[in-house]
Amino acid sequence: MTWRGTTRLLLLLVLLASTVWLLGPRGERRDPAAPPLLTTPEQVGRIELAEPAGRLVALRSAGGWRDPEGRPWHSDAPDDLLRALGTLRPAALEADSDRPLEEWGFGPTATRLHVLDATGQDLLVLEIGRRNPAWTARYARRAGTREVLLVGAALEWELDKLRASAPPPNADP
Repeated sequence: MTWRGTTRLLLLLVLLASTVWLLGPRGERRDPAAPPLLTTPEQVGRIELAEPAGRLVALRSAGGWRDPEGRPWHSDAPDDLLRALGTLRPAALEADSDRPLEEWGFGPTATRLHVLDATGQDLLVLEIGRRNPAWTARYARRAGTREVLLVGAALEWELDKLRASAPPPNADP
């Protein structure tokens, strides 16, 4: 392929990407002023991730993050997750009230992210459902609501890092 052909293909790609970005997926409400998922990441004292495969808990202490048995977290994954939650601005989808929430991946087998402050007050309770068809985001909803959110793939990336960096259960505190 010549450089002209390559240039034309790149211009076409930029045009298509711009169109998708401006119009957004069908049913999505883009609000650039929407608040991030977590507005006070610096106040977080506890992170809980509950999944069918198990439960993960990270507690903030003066010396960094620890699990409930006192074992240290040897990575920045909890802080990275909080930074991501402080910047992710989900798009709200038009959820059909007749469509069962299980079709979005919600229900008893869904992942639940619970973020609390140092006093035990809820800062964020999020149910995380299936991936979207393009695998660029996850469906999510705040506890107690029917509104379905589309949260970028950065959330999945940070949750994977958190799972991978958890202190091993047999490690000494």
